[in-house]
Amino acid sequence: MSTIIAKTISKGCLIPCLLFSVYLLLNGGNYPGGGFVGGVLFVCSIAMVYVTYGMKYINARLKPNWWIWFTYGLLFASITACAPLFARHNFFRSAFQFFHIELLGFHIGEIEIISSMYFDVGIYFVVIGSLLFILTSIADDKVKEPKTVDVEERLEIAEEGEVALKPKAPLQPEEKA
Repeated sequence: MSTIIAKTISKGCLIPCLLFSVYLLLNGGNYPGGGFVGGVLFVCSIAMVYVTYGMKYINARLKPNWWIWFTYGLLFASITACAPLFARHNFFRSAFQFFHIELLGFHIGEIEIISSMYFDVGIYFVVIGSLLFILTSIADDKVKEPKTVDVEERLEIAEEGEVALKPKAPLQPEEKA
């Protein structure tokens, strides 16, 4: 059971953590960061909500299938790594291009697009998919309901010499006619 403070903090921190994770992803080509670090931060922010609200809350809103995230991320990273081979370059070769941004004839700035950034996007989704799949698998095992055993099965187990389970409700004595 979570407190109101934990629930408020987890909701308040979710969006800034997700935005910072995307910032780390996009900034990783030139500075520290990248797909792995951004993906781990994304997973930590989702895990914080899982811990405070529970699995039902996230599953009702996201309907996540983390294997799909993992699969598409691995596919995207693999295609990005193999793409230079089609242009007769080395495996994993990186290239960059500058794009100038103008607005109404005024030069605002430029954006550098690096091909390794696309690989980082694939790694980002691989990390998110794999870590959240592991997290939800562990949580699913903890949440599953134990098998219910009726009173007759409990008595049979006790007669076999195994440890007797206590019934949920006291047994009613049979009425004598």
